[in-house]
Amino acid sequence: MPEPSESAKIALPPRRGRRRGSKRPFSTQLESATLARLDWIVNQGYVLTDTVDAAINAYLDAAGVPRPDAEGNMPDSSPEGTR
Repeated sequence: MPEPSESAKIALPPRRGRRRGSKRPFSTQLESATLARLDWIVNQGYVLTDTVDAAINAYLDAAGVPRPDAEGNMPDSSPEGTR
């Protein structure tokens, strides 16, 4: 895990009311320290699901994972030369 000074800086999503849209349930286990940081974010008035979604997307973007198209389809993931 990178030190805070090495971590990418991203803007928190705006504070707003709940909206469902295209959201689907997602469940995982997190370290206690991570949960404490998320609790802090919520106490600042931010929406947990929007914050986690923004953080995961920032991580996936940095890792070079492509985004789906407008219909939600991912690009072909076959490595070059294995088709």
